Amino acid sequence: MSAMGITVLKHNVPWGPFTREQVEDGLSRGDFTVKYLAHAPGLKEWLPLGEVLDYVDRNSVPRMPSLPPVPASRELPPVPSAPEPVEIQAKPATPPILPPSSPVVEKPEILPPAKPEIELTPASFLPRLIAFFIDCAILFVPVAILFVLGALAIHLPRLWQRIDNETLNQEWELLMRNTRQLAWLVAIALGWLYGAGLECSRSQATIGKSWMGIKVTDEHGERMSFLRATGRYAAKYLSALPCFLGFLMALFSSRGLTFHDRLAGTRVVRD
Repeated sequence: MSAMGITVLKHNVPWGPFTREQVEDGLSRGDFTVKYLAHAPGLKEWLPLGEVLDYVDRNSVPRMPSLPPVPASRELPPVPSAPEPVEIQAKPATPPILPPSSPVVEKPEILPPAKPEIELTPASFLPRLIAFFIDCAILFVPVAILFVLGALAIHLPRLWQRIDNETLNQEWELLMRNTRQLAWLVAIALGWLYGAGLECSRSQATIGKSWMGIKVTDEHGERMSFLRATGRYAAKYLSALPCFLGFLMALFSSRGLTFHDRLAGTRVVRD
């Protein structure tokens, strides 16, 4: 297809010839429309520009030196030009009429009521010591009872049968070993559940502390969490070494703090 060959009839005057790209450029600028008559080499008459473009796209168009006669009866009106925009001057906005201003009264800031400070009265050393022995009795008296029953089970059969000393010594060693293991189990596992579980409960005290009218709190007098109670119970083993010196520190503290109370951030106060 030749690069040139499209002639457009504008105001009954042939314009061109144009290339396909020039025609598209003229259409985009508004120089002519697809309804204008046009001609391309190979056509026998003038056709609308849109049909001529389709014809050019479908056929290989040779370049022709001459054009057919211009029909006078199919002249199209010129493309109307766009009207020039008219500037409209906006009227100045009338300021709204406001009511007479009244004095602004600032409302006082309402603050939430402050929490009343709780006065914590530290528990003295003697009630704490008695509560400690009560709790130890609750935990270890069953172990002692089991030990006594085991000892009776060893010695009573000697009343009606003969048992040699070697067998008796073996049974005593077995009883002592089992009693020690049970005591450690009670001190570590059952003692932890008993002490930490009750001290973080609603009562905030073990049975011994509750009987003595004391309880365990955090530094602000609030109920402590189970995690803090567990840390406090674990720190008691450090207070017991050596010779329970960590427990005796409460005698020299104005707030009655033991070593494990300082580590866990807890207080033992009167209920």
